[in-house]
This record gives sequence, structure tokens and C-alpha cells, in this order.
Amino acid sequence: MKKILWGLMTLLAIGVAFYGWGMVFGGIESDFIAHHFAERPLATFLHFFFGPLALAIGGFQFLASVRARWPILHRWVGRIYVISCLLSGTGGFLMALTSTAGPVAQIGFLGLAIAWFWTTIAAYRAIRAQRVPAHKDWMIRSFALTYGAVTLRIYLGVTMGPMGLDFMEVYPIIAWAAWVPNLLFVEWLFIRRRRRPAAVAV
Repeated sequence: MKKILWGLMTLLAIGVAFYGWGMVFGGIESDFIAHHFAERPLATFLHFFFGPLALAIGGFQFLASVRARWPILHRWVGRIYVISCLLSGTGGFLMALTSTAGPVAQIGFLGLAIAWFWTTIAAYRAIRAQRVPAHKDWMIRSFALTYGAVTLRIYLGVTMGPMGLDFMEVYPIIAWAAWVPNLLFVEWLFIRRRRRPAAVAV
């Protein structure tokens, strides 16, 4: 079951990654973000090139078999992931400052960028200090935020498709819903993990 869930997660991540690259290289257009490409091309490029890169490679870092067989590969892919998150987060932060979706969406995406920076840097600092368990936890948090690119599009598809809601009505909510539940779910998993040994001992 875990392998199936990992496969689904990774497949969706790679699919959204190629969609993001399509905006940069493949001519995929979105009226809502067109002004970003026109007004702040560098920030938009950073966000839509390096964000998909982090999304595409991040899931593979959780494979224990890869870490055991190719530790050097794991380290180098990890470095690429960290750099990609920081560059994409920088672009996303600058884009959020002048978002036309309103202040609620602006604050939501600014919060995502800050949390993304924080968790990714914390993961890097932990592994530099050889605190491997802390590194794993912070990296899970980081990827949960990276995965906001996937959950955002799932929520947009559901709300604008079957539910038929207006984009401008739901987007400020999705600016928060795309990442806050992801992070809360991860924290719930950590709490559950910490309680498990105590339950067994009783």
C-alpha cells in the first residue's frame, strides 16, 4: 500500500512539474499568471522552473533503497532539491508581493514561501550537523510544502470543475488550503509516531 501511495504521489508530482515547465518552455498559457511573466520575468522563471524541479525529484529522496545503494546520489539530488526550493521560493515570494488575487491570497502565498524557506534550510542545517532524524522530519515538512503545487491544482480542478465555482472566489482560499493542510497532516503523522512506542509499552 505504501508503494502504491508513493507511486501515485510521485506520478502526480512529475505531471505537475511538466505542466510548470510547459508554462516556461512549452507555450502553455494562463491568463491569470500572464502578467507575472510580463512584469517580473526573472522571478516567474525562477518559480516555474526550479519549483517543478524540486517537485519532480523530491519524492525519490524518500526511497530507503536509493539512500542505501547510492548515498552520493542522494546527497547530490538533495543539494539540487534545496537550491531549487530556495530559488523557486524567492521567485514565489516576489510574485506574491504583487499578486492580483487580493490580500488574502497574497498573505497565503507569502506564508508558503516563508515556511518553504524555513523548513528547507532547517533540513539542510540538520544534515550538516549530522542530525539525521531531524533532517528527515524537516525534509518531509519541506516536501509537503513543495507538494502544495499539486494540491493547489487538485483543489482548482474540483472547485472550478464539478463545483462550478468562480476562480477569483476560490483562489484566495486555495492559496491557504494548498499547503496548510499538508503541513498539518505531516505534523499529525509525527505526533502519531511519537505516541506509538508509548502505546506499545503500556
